[in-house]
Amino acid sequence: MNVLKITLRIVCLVLIFVLALCVFAGCGGSKSDSDTGKAEDNIFSTDDVKFVDGNGESVYRIIRPDGGDSSAAGIVFKQMKSTLGIVVKNVTDSTDGTDQYEILVGDTNRPESAKAKEYLIDNVGGRVNDYIICTIGKKIVIQGMSLEALKLASEYFHSNFVKPSVIKGGINYTCATKGDFIDVKINGVPINKFVFVKQRYNMSYVTQVQIEEAMTLITQKTGFALKLVEDNVDAAQNEIVIGDAKRDGVEKITDHDKYSVKVSGDKVYLNGGSPSSKGIAVSEFAKMLESGTVTDANSVAGSYTKTVASYDDSKLYKTVWSDDFDAPSDTHPTGVDLNKWVFMNDGSTGHNGRKSSRSQNPEHLFVKDGMLNFYATFDEERYYGFKIVTKNKMQFQYGVLEMSAILPDSGSTGSFWIALWAATIHENNPTAFNPEINVVEMFGNSASFASNMHGWMNKFQKDYYDSYWAPQGVKDHWSLDGKYSNDKKYYCPEGKFNDGLHTFSYIWTKDLCSFACDGNVFFSLDPNEKQQWNETFAQPLYIILSQATSFITREKCLDDNAPEWTTSNNFQIDYVHVYQKNDGIHQFSYLD
Repeated sequence: MNVLKITLRIVCLVLIFVLALCVFAGCGGSKSDSDTGKAEDNIFSTDDVKFVDGNGESVYRIIRPDGGDSSAAGIVFKQMKSTLGIVVKNVTDSTDGTDQYEILVGDTNRPESAKAKEYLIDNVGGRVNDYIICTIGKKIVIQGMSLEALKLASEYFHSNFVKPSVIKGGINYTCATKGDFIDVKINGVPINKFVFVKQRYNMSYVTQVQIEEAMTLITQKTGFALKLVEDNVDAAQNEIVIGDAKRDGVEKITDHDKYSVKVSGDKVYLNGGSPSSKGIAVSEFAKMLESGTVTDANSVAGSYTKTVASYDDSKLYKTVWSDDFDAPSDTHPTGVDLNKWVFMNDGSTGHNGRKSSRSQNPEHLFVKDGMLNFYATFDEERYYGFKIVTKNKMQFQYGVLEMSAILPDSGSTGSFWIALWAATIHENNPTAFNPEINVVEMFGNSASFASNMHGWMNKFQKDYYDSYWAPQGVKDHWSLDGKYSNDKKYYCPEGKFNDGLHTFSYIWTKDLCSFACDGNVFFSLDPNEKQQWNETFAQPLYIILSQATSFITREKCLDDNAPEWTTSNNFQIDYVHVYQKNDGIHQFSYLD
């Protein structure tokens, strides 16, 4: 999911709170109430505005940002067509706009859009629901500080300015958000000058949740919706840097329980030794802002365990089960902790006269340097994969299952078939299908992976299936393939998932099943849409971590001399975590 999608999701969360608290005031007039802003006050055109020419055609065309949300531009298009009875061109800003009459909606690449937003920030305030409608040269600019503000501006534009008659003297209208806000400064710099920066890759979903909640709190308190960017963008002057983002001054924390809020000049660094502690660093910083003033002296290093004791754990995701592979366990020669995992020995007829089996050999599978490492390999008789499960060790119902890992890569052959998945402990259910949840399943080429959800009939269910499900046309095995095949597939934004660590997450509630990569949700499903989904995906699960090497079910196999056997055959797992809320709905139990 790109930064725009993340930002839009945050804005939606923000507005739920802000719109409940705020009413609009300071709207109107040919001028803003403030004349002390830094932006030029003489940028506005006073030329008369008319929408229809002598031939009954539109004078203007609508311009929207290329690749951006087009809903506000759509509002203007529909309203002008309805009110004026004309068809207005609605195109992206990739179209040349030199010396053209245009209605600019949102952050287009036209300089007039930037000028209007600068004026809005400097003269009106730039809070989340502020907007401006104005004429600059041959452009009518509709600009707002959020998508919701932009929609409100588009509605106001239609109601008050779209008319057959000429608008004398141009348009200059601003609307400010009214609310009981506090002024916040960080080392003397207003909070709205800052931008949040997060890791582009290997960002945990639970940290992302804390970021969104903190940004919502900041908007509630200050009225400003801060921008969230990823660390692949150029560094700015005033930044709030989260986690191990690629920025100068970031200090990596290795102790899982430690977190740090470091205020240093025009930078704030929020970090921790685990996804949970990074999230608490973000939340604690947001609390600091309520005082109105934050300086270097407010920097703090703390313990996650102690700090989180004061939080409402019915609303906070906490780690209930984890394997961070920090050190080899003495319970097995591979270093795999047999208090948490069980080895499975299933296999397959392989290619080239070899069998494909699961390895427990410490030469192939071992814990080292804080990682579980598996090297796919072969000998004269076998291809070697691995499979470890938490079956009969633990089960959970609802929460977040997440893995941080570097995936192997075997190109298009599918020789290295890896998966983090989950299945039910109740395999003898006489009525419900057995669930299979594929959090990440990669078939060789690590440029992309797929998530999936399956239902499998078990032998105890057969009579019920024959009498109930079969007459309804439900197959004895079904999945989200077909209709959702493309939606549940995720492509690495650049390079491959073999290039570095990434997080892969399954977010599971009673009403929503979602998949995320690097903290960004890319596919969601309501399990209540169908009875078979509801029954199947509400069963407790155990975890499965595996690689099937050169299984016969994969059509191709790497040549014995292929470089992938030595250059990209390593599946490295940094951690596997389960997070839950203590709300009486999420359930967890140890079975051994």
